Amino acid sequence: MRTIQEILSEMKPLMGSMNAEERKRLNALEEELKIFQMTAEDKAVAQTWYEEGVNEIKESLGRIEYELKIKDQLKEVTDILPLSYIAKNYFGKSAAWLYQRINGNKVRGKVYTLNHEEIATFNRALKEIGNKISSLSITS
Repeated sequence: MRTIQEILSEMKPLMGSMNAEERKRLNALEEELKIFQMTAEDKAVAQTWYEEGVNEIKESLGRIEYELKIKDQLKEVTDILPLSYIAKNYFGKSAAWLYQRINGNKVRGKVYTLNHEEIATFNRALKEIGNKISSLSITS
C-alpha cells in the first residue's frame, strides 16, 4: 500500500498543469486520497504539504506582482528609453538580458526579474540620463 507522502509527492508536479493527461492523473490521485485511510500522522503530513503549497502560491503571486509593478512603471517610456545603452553601460549586459528582467521572462526554467541592487542601478541610470538630457541645449 502506498503512503500519503508518495501520493502527495506524485501530485505536486501535476498541480496547475493544463495538460489533459496530467490533469487526468491528478484527478486519479485525488480520488485515491479520498479513499485513503489517514492516520493522525498522515493528516499532519497532509497539513504540512498543504501549508507549504499555499506558501509557494503566495510567493509566486508576490513575484508576479513585483514583475508587473516594474513592467507597469516602465510601460509608457520603454519606447524612448535607451535600454540597450543602459544594459551595456550600467550592467555590462545585452539589451535582451535587461528586457528579460523587466518582463520577468523565464530563462532555462527560472523566472528572472531585477533584484533590489539592479533596480538601484537602473534608477541611477535613469537619473544620470535624465540629467544629461535636461542639461542639453542646442544653440545655433
